[in-house]
Amino acid sequence: MKDKRLPRAANSELYMSLGDEAQVLWDEMHEITLDEAHLRRNRIVTAQKTDPVHKRFDMLRTRLLLAMREHNWSRIAVTGVTEGCGASFVAANLALSVARMESVRTILFDMHFTKPELANLLGVENPGRLSDYLGGHISPEEYLIRAGQSLALGLNDTKVYHSSELIQQMMTTDVLSEMQDLLCPDMVIFDLPSVLDSDDVLGFLPNVDGVLLVVGGGQSLPEEVQRAEQALGDKTQLLGVVLNKAESLFS
Repeated sequence: MKDKRLPRAANSELYMSLGDEAQVLWDEMHEITLDEAHLRRNRIVTAQKTDPVHKRFDMLRTRLLLAMREHNWSRIAVTGVTEGCGASFVAANLALSVARMESVRTILFDMHFTKPELANLLGVENPGRLSDYLGGHISPEEYLIRAGQSLALGLNDTKVYHSSELIQQMMTTDVLSEMQDLLCPDMVIFDLPSVLDSDDVLGFLPNVDGVLLVVGGGQSLPEEVQRAEQALGDKTQLLGVVLNKAESLFS
């Protein structure tokens, strides 16, 4: 993978700090403006503070940030018990909520290789191929799209049917480690497929510090939730259970 970090002058006695180098790369990303009307149609309520539901996501954001800072964590996965629980909805709203805190650098990845939907949810056209990035073919500042000062989007518009193999390749781990070193994000959110329907989740867990489990209100059966919690609890830190499609958003 090529390294696009700016060369330092040989005779310079002052080197840019790690944070300054990261900001250079953030500034190099292609920047877009998300369409507020499109976000409202898709119930992405946290971009603006007009819908009172945003407060629930803000509370979730604050709880996560406190826990992550306490344990020096930065990477979280969001997954549903089964398909249709709304994990992408939760991941997108959480990312936009964090992004309102401009001092907190956030990156949101769509890891639904067989059914990518975050680009449509956010209204982003031609977002690129996540497989090209995870395969080490392009640098993070070339692939990621910046929406505002502190939110980067790692989206996808191409299905990959060997996703489990791609996720578990060493190159994926190396690429994500490099991203962490170069861009210095405070929070990286990975929107993953549902835990009971895909082995992508368990294969990807070594790359994250913890998981948010999304339960579909009126959809997820108690035994399914228990199976999902057990599967995740054996592999990683369960950060919380989010109750979607119900009056109470999270627990």
